[in-house]
Amino acid sequence: MNDMKKNILLTVLLSFCLVSCYKEAPIQADKDAPKYELEDSSDPARHFIYEYHKKTGVFILDEYDDTDYLWNVSSISNYRLKRIGEGVLEDAVKYIDDVLLSCYTDDFAKKYMPIHIFLADSVSHSTYKTGAFYDMPCIYGRSYIAIGQLREENFPMDADKKLEATGKIHGRLWGNFICRNGLVTLPEGYFSPSESYYSQRVTAEELKQVGLWAHDELNYLENMAPDRYGDIAHFVEMITTHSEQEMKQEMEGYENLQIKYSILVSTVKEICGTDLQAIGNEKSKSRQ
Repeated sequence: MNDMKKNILLTVLLSFCLVSCYKEAPIQADKDAPKYELEDSSDPARHFIYEYHKKTGVFILDEYDDTDYLWNVSSISNYRLKRIGEGVLEDAVKYIDDVLLSCYTDDFAKKYMPIHIFLADSVSHSTYKTGAFYDMPCIYGRSYIAIGQLREENFPMDADKKLEATGKIHGRLWGNFICRNGLVTLPEGYFSPSESYYSQRVTAEELKQVGLWAHDELNYLENMAPDRYGDIAHFVEMITTHSEQEMKQEMEGYENLQIKYSILVSTVKEICGTDLQAIGNEKSKSRQ
């Protein structure tokens, strides 16, 4: 047997041995244990948190690590969270149940809610325009939504302020968490009326004409339209804070808004079994 044949035979035998060894002893990674553990309690707020997690898998947390919201894949977030103070938890839990959790079924929460809901005294975001941080009703990340303004002075919360926060929370949930993470995909027909205007300068008079509700409030440039996900967030914010009749009045004369409204509401109902307009019908009563 010549040297070339010997080398080929050795290579084949070595490959066979390696494959055999791999099959006999595959490498298996240990499953990570949950980072947070919840225990039941006689305290009503703690008991609610425990039961909600048991039913949905969602952690409602008043104590959490900074790394859970500061890091977004490979970059550092410019969000800042301040933990809630003592004696606020019960009011905070009642608040998020009222404005958010009670609006959706447990089955919905299992599929579409972020795994973490952080409770915060304040949640802040740099405006880019001034470098200053300002208080927000909520912020979002890849695996969480943080609910802010949970301070003793805010309870009981003013009805108008609560309704405004409700819209922001639902809008961010749908636009910046559910849709951005691909949990629900809207048809292209929803985006087409506004596609060429996303992240472009648009006057206040043009917004409704091109199927948009508001400018991107976090863009460092003035009068900039939102991106796709900001568009969804603004639309859901409007729907969940207005009755069906009020929405018809707001959209009267604006065909693009009417088209997008119909697609958004029907798609969410078909995919998720959730009626966004029913939420708005109920929540808007606080304004009457």
